[in-house]
Amino acid sequence: MKTMIGSMLCLGLLAAVVGASAKDDKACSFSDTLKLKQHLEMHVTYPAKGKAIKEACKKEMPDEFAKSEKACISRKLKNNVEYKDAGEVMKALGVEAYSAPAMPEQAQ
Repeated sequence: MKTMIGSMLCLGLLAAVVGASAKDDKACSFSDTLKLKQHLEMHVTYPAKGKAIKEACKKEMPDEFAKSEKACISRKLKNNVEYKDAGEVMKALGVEAYSAPAMPEQAQ
């Protein structure tokens, strides 16, 4: 009986650890990726460590992002990792760079 309870506790702990790890692997979701890209390009001087990027976001535009977006930025950007440009930051956040929709070709 003790072995069965111990096994169940171990499985529960393993599930919790795996669940937490999977949550961190999930890409951040932003309502406006163009706004994110512009913010990263205008308000951050590269190369920059994660900690400096987070501080720039709080200082320059504290109300620019939703609470959930800020939490994801805080979770995904590692303080001691150096990012060389906005593209690297967006990649770390799991967000694809914004690209404008293609313009329809005009008939000639």
